[in-house]
Amino acid sequence: MTRSSTPTCAHGASLQHKPDWPEAQQRWVAFWDRSATDRPCMVIKARQQSDLSPPLLPESLEDLYFDPDYISQAWQYRMGSTYFGGEAVPTGGFFMGGYALGCGDGAVFAPDTVWHPVTMSTIDDPFNWHPGPDDPWRQKLDRVLNRLLDLAQGKALVGYATQVMANDLLMLLRDTTPFLIDMAEDCGKCARRLEEIIPLWIENVEHFRSLVNARQGAGCVWGWPGLWHPEMVMISQSDMSCMISEEMFECYVVKELDMLADLYGPLWYHLDGPTAFHHVPMLLASPSVAVIQYVPGPGQPPNGPHWIDLYQQVQAAGMGLDLSAPLANMEYLIRSLSPEGLVLRTSTPNQEAADELLDSAVKWCGTHVGG
Repeated sequence: MTRSSTPTCAHGASLQHKPDWPEAQQRWVAFWDRSATDRPCMVIKARQQSDLSPPLLPESLEDLYFDPDYISQAWQYRMGSTYFGGEAVPTGGFFMGGYALGCGDGAVFAPDTVWHPVTMSTIDDPFNWHPGPDDPWRQKLDRVLNRLLDLAQGKALVGYATQVMANDLLMLLRDTTPFLIDMAEDCGKCARRLEEIIPLWIENVEHFRSLVNARQGAGCVWGWPGLWHPEMVMISQSDMSCMISEEMFECYVVKELDMLADLYGPLWYHLDGPTAFHHVPMLLASPSVAVIQYVPGPGQPPNGPHWIDLYQQVQAAGMGLDLSAPLANMEYLIRSLSPEGLVLRTSTPNQEAADELLDSAVKWCGTHVGG
């Protein structure tokens, strides 16, 4: 495994659900390169008429995440009823079933997520997390991915599957409050346990990456958040970081970021809400991070004027910026931010509005908005 090099070219041809995919790939290459461009990279989705109907929900919650028949029907309906405008990657969403990987009988399925079991009584205990070839959840997820890869040929793209990031996973296996106490008492020990679990996590990622790449050969695809790279970019985040100090973040989370960057090159990082803002200076100074995706979170103003100081800090640091925002805030963001290394995501009521937004983006690009 080697670090990804600078992206230089696009892969593949037109797809049924994205006829202009080759052109969209060139825009993605420009985004990763931070090349000069006439507008930001834009991910625009709109509803469109489909001959298919959404499938009935399965009776079993496990089947919601692992039944190839249900998932393939839902996937086909999603593809057929979505217009992928601009640089939208023609793929489905996140494989939530990945949260069960390695968890054995302890995984608990809910209608909207999969809960991890607590498997460690102390920070010194074995992880009791068992991903790998014998993991029954891996075998089930393999069947789902292979079914989708069969269906996607010439039509769409299938993204990778993974567990939660290792820094969050270790906390979940230990349980949140006990783990935070462990961090306060001996952050270095927690960081050493993190070093132990990361190779297991990476093996898990590489299995699904290899499975998809061997059959698809279309560059790197992440279904969530909808990313494409001609070679490889690793996505990263730390939900637990909102609960720890800057010193703990540097001791613990930065260790994971640096280990992943050594393998895959600079990372795409999901910054979740203003409660994690105290880590922004360290993230902006990190050579391990290439792109910041900011999600304001529940109860906060959406991406737009309220957060302009953060966006300007990210761009001033020479990093890419990934923002999902309401359609009403697109003009402000396009006029206010540099288009280089910027991806904006939104939805429109129909294809015509999506195409109109792309045309307007070129007119608005780099034109100052006051107030």
